Amino acid sequence: MAYIAKISAVVLFLFGRFSKCDSQEYGVDVSFPTFRPVSTNYEWLPHNKDPLNNPTPKEYEGMPVQTLGNRAQFYQEFLDGCRKHYGKKARACDETEEGRLQMSLRQPQSMQNYTDTGFKKIRAPEAVRQLLFDYWEKNKDKKSQEIWSTGNTYTNHWAAPTYMTSVEDTKLRGGGSDMKQKIWDAAQETMEEWTGMELTPTSMYGIRVYTEGAVLAPHVDRLPLVSSAIVNVAQDVDEDWPLEVIGRDGNAYN
Repeated sequence: MAYIAKISAVVLFLFGRFSKCDSQEYGVDVSFPTFRPVSTNYEWLPHNKDPLNNPTPKEYEGMPVQTLGNRAQFYQEFLDGCRKHYGKKARACDETEEGRLQMSLRQPQSMQNYTDTGFKKIRAPEAVRQLLFDYWEKNKDKKSQEIWSTGNTYTNHWAAPTYMTSVEDTKLRGGGSDMKQKIWDAAQETMEEWTGMELTPTSMYGIRVYTEGAVLAPHVDRLPLVSSAIVNVAQDVDEDWPLEVIGRDGNAYN
């Protein structure tokens, strides 16, 4: 399980080396649909193996080369899982996906860029890390399962439930507005230094638990959020859970 806190004010407060996904360079719509359907332009197709003698079929023009295998099947199983879970309301899954893709495509065009890369990965400031870790240790047994809206596809909650330990919950040890302000105060300097802007806090979710098999679909934050921070608070995993970020260069990083 991965325990992730999100502060919305993209700085990634994570740990370890930051590299291209699977040491391969690729962009949007390869691992999962981001703007358009996931790529089926496999690298073994004739026009990719021998482009001089095989013109690109019209259906593949402008489609990125698929280097990660049959991701279309993975996505189809993901979407079918949502449809099966919601039964007669399955159409809501498709509507959510349509909205996610449209917002991912349109919203970045309306935003002002404050950095060269669009993201930064650093070691979490010690004050931020300690506040969140201590809060998690005190309240991890009181996490609540999240209830997602009908047809929501931002996570595969129908197969891998998510849980939340809210920093605003006054029923939890240390929770409430004071804790929220302490976390923001501890993170503010780092985020403002990166963006070069004076930031106003807008929201802070708390610590979300992603369970085994969880999928977090590519998405952009809703306005008025202009910068966000993700903190890896703790984890207990059998293998790495890649968190993919699309940089301003159009490439995927994790």
